[in-house]
Amino acid sequence: MKAVFVPTSAFGNTPGLQHEWTQTVHAAGADGIEIRRELFPPGKLPLAECREANRNSGLRCIYSVPMELWDEAGRLNETQLSEVLEEAGILRPEMVKVSLGHFIAAAGGETEEGVTKVAGVRKASDDQVSRNSEERLTRLGGLLQQYRALHGPLTLLVENDQTPHGGDAGNLKAFFQAVERSGFGGVRMTFDTGNWIYAGEEPMRAALDLAPYTAYIHCKHVVYSENNTLQTVPIPGEEDALWRELLAYLPDRASRAIEFTIPGPESLSGYLMMLRQAQGMPGKERK
Repeated sequence: MKAVFVPTSAFGNTPGLQHEWTQTVHAAGADGIEIRRELFPPGKLPLAECREANRNSGLRCIYSVPMELWDEAGRLNETQLSEVLEEAGILRPEMVKVSLGHFIAAAGGETEEGVTKVAGVRKASDDQVSRNSEERLTRLGGLLQQYRALHGPLTLLVENDQTPHGGDAGNLKAFFQAVERSGFGGVRMTFDTGNWIYAGEEPMRAALDLAPYTAYIHCKHVVYSENNTLQTVPIPGEEDALWRELLAYLPDRASRAIEFTIPGPESLSGYLMMLRQAQGMPGKERK
């Protein structure tokens, strides 16, 4: 049976004591909780409290951090990633989620040979990606290996966000292909069904291209508001809803999560059942 997770942002975006939601999440039938770093209150992060609450409730854990893996110059955000992994060593999640950032960006912010710009977003040839990313990916693999040696297994999830660079399906595919060539594992994708619309991408095309790398799926519905701006709303129940159509092209065994604010805790179990029952594509996920 596929696992379903509840991000604490489902209960609103006001910072607070996230570990207090564990019993609600467990009682609704979820398999895990997604702890959001941006929703911690000011001061010392209550990572140990979250860890113990998760263990006591039997919930699996994903740690979501609003950081870009690659900075504007295309360099690995080593300092910030090291801090995040140190926090993960206390929280002990099974996965840490970040966004891609500027993986294709050239050093110094200038366009290099083999890189073109389309609508302000850098695109790269396979040769350029291989040439410029090998050393940076080696450092990424080293940080993950160091964490695993100390604390055990950890999967790094890279999510498509709402930016033109971090939500670019071509850049994401180039990154995962480069990771495969580098030879180290444990780096997978969080596929957000609604962020493609914010980023101006074609969701179905992205699903076809990125399904082999997907291990975690954020499910949301995006509509235009009355003032013609995009907004995220709860997933609809219709069989032809976009989130359902996308799931049909994504790995059926990939974990799923609600990625919208729910009307109230009493509605949580119903949304979780919708996610659990929706059919995915068997055999699409890579090891």
